[in-house]
Amino acid sequence: METELRHTPEYVRSARACGAPALRASLRRHAGLLLHWMVRGAPPDSYVLSEMYEQARECAAAGQPLDGGLLLHHRAATAFWDAVLGLVTEEECGLLADWTDQGRRHLDSYFDLVTRMFTQAYTDQSDLPSAQGDRRARTLVDRLCAHLPITVEDQERAARLGFDLTPPYVPFVVLLDKSAPAERADLAARLRTAGALAFVEDARVTGITGPEFAWSAFMADRRLLLAQDPPTGRTGLQTALDNLRLLVAVASRSHRRGHVRAEDFLPELLLARSPHLSDAVTRRVFGPLAGGDYGELTATLACLAENQFDSASTTAALHMHRNTLLYRIKQIEKLTGLDLQSHSDRTLVWLAVIWAQVSSRPVGSRSARNHWLSAASNGADATGTFNSESEER
Repeated sequence: METELRHTPEYVRSARACGAPALRASLRRHAGLLLHWMVRGAPPDSYVLSEMYEQARECAAAGQPLDGGLLLHHRAATAFWDAVLGLVTEEECGLLADWTDQGRRHLDSYFDLVTRMFTQAYTDQSDLPSAQGDRRARTLVDRLCAHLPITVEDQERAARLGFDLTPPYVPFVVLLDKSAPAERADLAARLRTAGALAFVEDARVTGITGPEFAWSAFMADRRLLLAQDPPTGRTGLQTALDNLRLLVAVASRSHRRGHVRAEDFLPELLLARSPHLSDAVTRRVFGPLAGGDYGELTATLACLAENQFDSASTTAALHMHRNTLLYRIKQIEKLTGLDLQSHSDRTLVWLAVIWAQVSSRPVGSRSARNHWLSAASNGADATGTFNSESEER
């Protein structure tokens, strides 16, 4: 099931919001419940339904849209049925033909049950004061980014949140490492209490503050990763937020915490802004080493780049003799056509290694799926291709 689902936008967003292990466990739990119902005729009991309801409440608190969650469950149900059919032997085909209609009825009934639980949970969650504040903040930020005229309703929303709509605005994106949805909802609520327009956006908290906003109390949490831009007007607000989302995604891959700046990750951000070109660089450098038994050569080339092509540092890092390194360099140059004495070819290798680190893919991988990047902008399609949030809208 996961093989079919993990590259869909709904799976990527859910994994980002609640964590891939938790999502995997949830899928396994749903599959087990459905199998139990099909085989033993026992539908989920009240305890199971209560757990399902609480899970849906967490999804709602994390800012996941209801339609996206239901679409993921629908696709999971289809993947489940395909997996069941894929396990059938030739001898069992005749028996399955008589059971198929009954199995599909169970599948439809289970999906109806999930839909009711999630719809009820989202309705209940939306009635909470914290959820209402989250919606008001998100609506105001979206309207400011879209350059829409400030209405009486906008002024009322801002007054309820205690936010001054007079520019300039300071956009920010916050990531709370290894946090549960409830923790992110609490962080957004505390930021709003302190005077920010803050709302939960999957695994992040996003919004704007005034120029004098004090972050010191929030930065005491060592799990916090904060990216913010200088004060800006409405014209640059959308672009600034998109750039900050990307910066947080890149910085979190480097396990950074605290206050980060774009200046600290300029090569990574340049590569992330052009994922197709970055993949092309990676294919040019590591593609010739990807098809055969060249794991040692790939590791050697990456280590060279990480050690600024210094032979002594590389041999020490790889625990090898200098002559062995020289032999491997000749093999790499022969297979790839690179000249590792050339500054331009060294730059290509360096960029390819950085891209592998940023995208969390092994060097030499042929995969073009950059789901971490779609996580930065909420704009991944089924292939993982990056789209900016504004393009998605």
